[in-house]
Amino acid sequence: MTLHAEPLLTFAAVARTGSLTAAARERHLSQPSVSTQLKRLADAVGEPLFFRHRQGVRLTPAGEALLPHAQALQRALGGARQLAHDLQDLQHGTLRVVASNTLAAQVLPRALAAFHARHPGVTLDIQTGNTREAVRALREGQADLALIEGPGQPFPGGVQATVIGYDTLRLILSPQHPLARPHLGAGDLQHLKVIWREAGSGTREVAEQVLQQAGITVQPVLELAGTEAIKEAVLSGLGAAFVSELSVRRERAAGHLASPDLSLPGLERALTALTPEVPSRTARALLGDLLAVQGLERVSSGRGKKEAAGS
Repeated sequence: MTLHAEPLLTFAAVARTGSLTAAARERHLSQPSVSTQLKRLADAVGEPLFFRHRQGVRLTPAGEALLPHAQALQRALGGARQLAHDLQDLQHGTLRVVASNTLAAQVLPRALAAFHARHPGVTLDIQTGNTREAVRALREGQADLALIEGPGQPFPGGVQATVIGYDTLRLILSPQHPLARPHLGAGDLQHLKVIWREAGSGTREVAEQVLQQAGITVQPVLELAGTEAIKEAVLSGLGAAFVSELSVRRERAAGHLASPDLSLPGLERALTALTPEVPSRTARALLGDLLAVQGLERVSSGRGKKEAAGS
C-alpha cells in the first residue's frame, strides 16, 4: 500500500503531543479524521504504530522505527515553507543577469548597489556579453534578466521588453585627428577609417545602420571586443570609433578624446531590459531599481516588442 504525506505528518504530531486530541487540534483536523489517517498508515506499514493508555498513546517498536522518517518529512516540509516565504520576501535566492558591456559598466552598478542594500540575502550572478549574447542567454533560460542596447529588433516570443533609459552614440577621435573639430557633416565621414566593436555588439549594429541609411561608406581598420580597447586604439591614432556617450563622459570632459557633434539622425538608442513573460520576483525588483536610478517611471512592456519610456 502506498504511503502518503498527510498521515505521516499526523503521526508525527501524535507522537510529539502524545494525544490524538492534541494532534487533531494542531493539524486542524477532527479527531475521527486523525484516527482514520492513522489506521490507513498502520495498514500501509502492516504493523500497529501505537497503543493507547490513560496518559495518551505510546509508540510500538514499528512506530518508533517509523517516527524518524515522519519527522524528517515534517522538517523538509517546514523548510520548504520557510524557503518559499523567504523567496517571496526576497531574503534568499539567486538573480542571474546578463548585461551588454555598456550597460554592465555604466548603468548596472548603481542599480545593483540599491538592490543589494535592500536584499542582501539574494546572490547576484552577473555576466557580461554583447547584445546578441545577452538575448541568447535569456532565451535559453540562463538568465532571469538581460540588459541590452541596439536597434529595434524582434524579440523571442514570451519575452517582455522594458525601456530603462536612452543613450546616444558618439564618434570619438584622438585630439590630433584631422576631423577633431566641434561639428561634422555626413560628407566628412565618407571613407573614414573606423575601429569597430565585434559582431553582435548593439553599438556596432546601430552605427552601421545609421551610416547605411545616410549612404556613408567607411573604411574598417580593426575589430575589437570591449569599449576600453576601442578607446585605447583611438587614442593610439588607429582610427575613429562609435561608442556609447555613457562610456566616454570623463574622457570628453577632460579633453582626452575629441567627439564632434554629428548631423546624423538615428544615433540615439533605447536601453532595454528583457525578462521572461512571467519574471521572477528578484528580476522585477532589480528592474524597479534600474528604472529608479535612470529616473524613469515603470514602462508598460509587451511580448516580443519594446515600447518607449516616459521620463
